[in-house]
Amino acid sequence: MSHHYQAVNWNRQKRIYDSLLGLAVVGGVALFAGVTFVAHPFATFESALIRGLGLAGFLLLHFILMIGPAARLDRRFLPVLYNRRHLGVTLGLLSVAHAGFVIVQYHALGNLDPLVSLFTANRDWTSLANFPFEIFGAIALAVLVLMAVTSHDYWLSVLTPPVWKALHMAVYGAYVSLIFHVGLGFLQDERHPIYFAALVSGVVLVGGLHLAAALRERRLDQEISQAEWVPVCRPEDIVEGRAKIGTIGLERVAVFKHQGRLSAVTNVCKHQGGPLGEGKIVDGCITCPWHGYQFRPEDGRSPPPFQDSVATFDLRMANGQVLVRRTPNPAGTLVQPVTPEPSADRADPEPFYVGYHPAAPAPLARFNRTAIVTMLVLSGGLIGAFAFAQRTFDPSHYEFGAPRVVSGTLRAAPFPILEVDSGSSVRQYLLAGAGKFGAQRIVAAFDGRRVRVEGQLAYRGNGRLLEIASVTPADGATLGPEPLIDLGSFRLEGEIVDSKCYLGVMNPGRGKTHRGCAARCLSGGMTPLFAARNFNGASIELVVVNQQMSPFPPLGRMAGQSLALTGRVLRRGDLWLFQVSGGLPPS
Repeated sequence: MSHHYQAVNWNRQKRIYDSLLGLAVVGGVALFAGVTFVAHPFATFESALIRGLGLAGFLLLHFILMIGPAARLDRRFLPVLYNRRHLGVTLGLLSVAHAGFVIVQYHALGNLDPLVSLFTANRDWTSLANFPFEIFGAIALAVLVLMAVTSHDYWLSVLTPPVWKALHMAVYGAYVSLIFHVGLGFLQDERHPIYFAALVSGVVLVGGLHLAAALRERRLDQEISQAEWVPVCRPEDIVEGRAKIGTIGLERVAVFKHQGRLSAVTNVCKHQGGPLGEGKIVDGCITCPWHGYQFRPEDGRSPPPFQDSVATFDLRMANGQVLVRRTPNPAGTLVQPVTPEPSADRADPEPFYVGYHPAAPAPLARFNRTAIVTMLVLSGGLIGAFAFAQRTFDPSHYEFGAPRVVSGTLRAAPFPILEVDSGSSVRQYLLAGAGKFGAQRIVAAFDGRRVRVEGQLAYRGNGRLLEIASVTPADGATLGPEPLIDLGSFRLEGEIVDSKCYLGVMNPGRGKTHRGCAARCLSGGMTPLFAARNFNGASIELVVVNQQMSPFPPLGRMAGQSLALTGRVLRRGDLWLFQVSGGLPPS
């Protein structure tokens, strides 16, 4: 409601505010994706979108947490604070979008329910480096969505202001959870110093602003007296129609001057805890600067037809000081205003402005426009730098939407492979099913036969994989088995990955953030690869088999972490295999 007791509906100021917010968010995500594709042409759209949404939400959360203490330190930031709920709802939507794409991309289309997969793909609870960072993201998501859903005044009324305020203070818990989510997830894969420096700087900035605001407020507070009547100010210190804020015990009290008489109420607005003492008396009522809620100074009641009320305080004059009784009266209690000795009225130091009203003073409007433009430019610079600094996108390709037909001899063991005579050599294609499933069931009836495979090709270096759309018998002679060449025993360091994502269907298809997806793919029968480095330092991908040249049990638990494995390196045509000695190390 406004000072004329009209509902504040979707006015021009709100439209401008939300339009700018929407454009900033969409522009930020688009900027991140654009720089990513220019600087890293092998990046996949899904990965760029997931990272862009996460970054936009994380930056927005920092702004939400900083604007409160910034407004305490400089009142010119208050117009942005008045509309902070819009930022919170936008953050909730960004969080849902980020989480939704993550769940669909990394955990859907597999052999487990996506939510079950999210919480069970990684169970390394005892390792800090491998700790399941997803749990922290889920905690933050729950808090941010709950805050967005309860942002409407309906929930403020139903939950009561104290409960509503306590609930929304959980945003600090969400922030801490997101710090762990990013630090134990994204920062484990992307090691560029800019990310760690930005994360630490953000924490220092948020914490520093809150500390500075707290210290300033503490300096403004008076010494807490144990007397029943506490001095707050001198009557001449209060501007007509305005208030002086004092500390009584652990509570802030606002002493207002109206028509030369003094009244005292709590400084906390019943609506959202706004600072009544920073408001002004309009039409005989204290008007909160946040959303225009009003209360009569003498009894703390909203005028009819509204029924809200705030606590009042007894006050008296002594030795030229305004004294306020420590104990508050019940909300809505009438207290006769006190008339002090006559004194010269002070000039009102600044125009009064309610957050949603269009009558912002010109200097204040200019300051906020400059601050917002500066913030957008800095955020754009950060987003561009973050996108450019990514290093986990490897050269790979996925011919999505462009199926090709390949004919050759199909081998079902140890994993489905299509052998194709390319003239001077035999080219080998790994085979995969749709979604996060291998091709074993699809090709079982065609083992050793010449077939015609239609599918979409993914390739990286010398590795090739066909995502099967159909398999049919084909005419022509079958190829004889390629000889298996033993190249000796080696100890290799690397990472177990699923062949489908790693060879190009998803990029990056490795690392800790991809671990959940790799776990689903490998448990669904996808051919496991050991992505390692050879003695020249070049990357090499080897199909992992056991001593009997058979598949290990699903290796999803081993994915996404650095491993050192010993075994024999074998070659069959242009396909490399790694026959691991003994068992695998515990995850």
